Amino acid sequence: MATLRELKKRLKSTETTGQLAGAMRTVATAKYSKVSAAHNACTPYLEALAGCGSGTALPRGEKAGVPVYVLFSGNRGLCGGFHHELFAFLSETLKGESEYALVPCGRMAAEYCREKKLPVLKEFFPADVPDFTDAKALASFLTELYRSGGANSIDFVYQRFYNMLRQKPEKTRFLPEEGENAVDGELIFFPDRETVESELAPLSLAAGCYSVLLSSASGAQAATVMAMRSAYDNAEASSRKLNVEINRLRQAAVTSSVIETASDTRND
Repeated sequence: MATLRELKKRLKSTETTGQLAGAMRTVATAKYSKVSAAHNACTPYLEALAGCGSGTALPRGEKAGVPVYVLFSGNRGLCGGFHHELFAFLSETLKGESEYALVPCGRMAAEYCREKKLPVLKEFFPADVPDFTDAKALASFLTELYRSGGANSIDFVYQRFYNMLRQKPEKTRFLPEEGENAVDGELIFFPDRETVESELAPLSLAAGCYSVLLSSASGAQAATVMAMRSAYDNAEASSRKLNVEINRLRQAAVTSSVIETASDTRND
């Protein structure tokens, strides 16, 4: 049975854990609010740009590239099963692929690729609350890779955000492979194809990257909030149990002392 001193040390450690979990929950809640607000504000605009089919307006390089997968993750391992599900989905997606390359976007994705020794082209580290600058840098790299023929196709692998309690791993085609159309039907370029390629296509592609960045970041922060809330609640419950045990030991010590005093008095 644990002594009173041991229980006090355990209680102090548990209370410290609860304080840290509470602080992390507060920070994640603030970040989630910012990302969610940006996501809700930009969604109509991003969906409109995504529907223009700009991927078909990009010229292709002559050499045959490999399929490229962009893996989006959070920057911290505080998301419960968020990253475990994402990496399991990626592993299942890559089954049967003999040649491919990855572009990790997020610190946890980069660490996973290094640990598994997966072929990586370049690493990106967007902020926990990503902005459009992060999306433009990623889209610029992917566009140039596609144009040069370094990528046969480009897919996004990420946790799509639905709500605080639900995020689902998903694969989304970003740029089509040779012979595949980005949208159904024949495209009409106005005023001309060159203008669309130079102006609209880069903006649309950056918007697509930004949409996925916001969705992934929303899911990561929501999962962190829920994980830290659970950790905080567990620490609170453990602290209450430890306080009960400490009080029982103290009461037992007092009772034992009273009995010993009464026994000595009788003997006198």
